Amino acid sequence: MAQDRVNVQHQRIMFWNVENAFWPSDDPLHQDDEFTPEGIRHWTRSRLRQKLLQLSRVIIAAGDGKAPMIVGLVEIEGDSVMHYWTHSTPLWDLHYNYIVSDGPDVRGIQTALLYQPTDFKLLHADFHRVAVPEGVRPTRDVLHAAGRVVNGDTLDVIVCHLPSRMGGAKRSQPARDAAHHTVMHVADSIRRCRLHPTLIIMGDMNDYARESKAWWGREYVNLMSPLQKALKRHPSAYGSHKYQGEWGFLDQFVVNTASSPSCSIAHARAFCLPFMLAEDVSHLGHRPARSYYGYQYEGGYSDHLPILLDFDVYF
Repeated sequence: MAQDRVNVQHQRIMFWNVENAFWPSDDPLHQDDEFTPEGIRHWTRSRLRQKLLQLSRVIIAAGDGKAPMIVGLVEIEGDSVMHYWTHSTPLWDLHYNYIVSDGPDVRGIQTALLYQPTDFKLLHADFHRVAVPEGVRPTRDVLHAAGRVVNGDTLDVIVCHLPSRMGGAKRSQPARDAAHHTVMHVADSIRRCRLHPTLIIMGDMNDYARESKAWWGREYVNLMSPLQKALKRHPSAYGSHKYQGEWGFLDQFVVNTASSPSCSIAHARAFCLPFMLAEDVSHLGHRPARSYYGYQYEGGYSDHLPILLDFDVYF
């Protein structure tokens, strides 16, 4: 059906864990914050501005001359950062609107979405609290937004940031399972209420990309799974995150298999430019240039690279 359409609009979707995009630490918001790492306590307005300028530079570059239609974000500290970013940096010239959660994460980090209102006409947005196991610290809300694209179809996007592996992958797995359950509840609800939904899940899963039917089910495809496997064949390639010298895809796009025939997914990949990297002195090659390396301020971009998804709309 798509090939019978006369016009096609090429769009790009981006996801990025931007590593502790905090409001300045001298703000009263951060007084007595026992969960904030010591280095972040010295976060200043000038450092925040430098970081947001750098993030803006990457977003602009990632669009190849056109701003990405949607940018999913995690590790954003709420509305204060998003408002400053979209009003006081070059991002202002891209005319983004935004939505951001206000969840209970003890570090104060949230899920957020930048979107181009001319290409993604927001219909509604909601946030879903994760019921973590007893004794586990609260985590980030799951963000869901629905918008109308140029051909009149509805695009649903989910932004998530599953709990970290702190304390060990096995010990922390129940918290990630709880967050994943929330993501799937939202996704399955969308599939039940729309005939042929176009649904894109994006997030930092804090687990490597896998195409497990037990994890995602037959109705969903993890687009990063083949890229994760390819890293073993091409060790010089980049993932979205590097841990102990090995690249991997903690950051992922997952799509439903029965989407609208008037929208199509082209391909997904990590996005990297030379200025986003630093020499990996502990291992071979390079790693993401971070804002903080441990407690040491590095002045880089993030400890994650962004991922991109090309998306075509037929009309």
